Amino acid sequence: MLEIVNNNYVKYFSFFLLILFTYSCKKDNNDIRLQYTGQWNFKGNEYSFSSYYIYNPDPEWTYSETYETIYNDSTGSIQLGEKSNELSFKYCETCDAVIYNLEDNGVGSTNWNSSSWTLTDSTFFNNVLSEPPGYNSSYSTFNIQGWKL
Repeated sequence: MLEIVNNNYVKYFSFFLLILFTYSCKKDNNDIRLQYTGQWNFKGNEYSFSSYYIYNPDPEWTYSETYETIYNDSTGSIQLGEKSNELSFKYCETCDAVIYNLEDNGVGSTNWNSSSWTLTDSTFFNNVLSEPPGYNSSYSTFNIQGWKL
């Protein structure tokens, strides 16, 4: 009789441990940020414009433009940030991480000297705006595009 009780006890205890182990190892897949994490390919483009007068001896208006590609086909990553609404972007393996607040995703800024960015599960775009030309005849823009690998 003692053997039957011990066998039932062992069965119930084993079943309890199996259930406990199954639920304790279950990952929380409800974190929306998980769809963005992983390896990404980034490309950054910069445009600069400058204009000025050349006095030779008469004034002549001239300008210069430059285009530069940074992070061209650069493998980087997006990881979870420290806070529940943050993502950590590394545009290249040696770059410093940039933290984005996911709650701002898709919110375009109308203020100068700020940026607007969008992120989907497979694409990223960040457009960094500069100050308006105003009285200054030089300005630059910078954007970063990303594709999930």
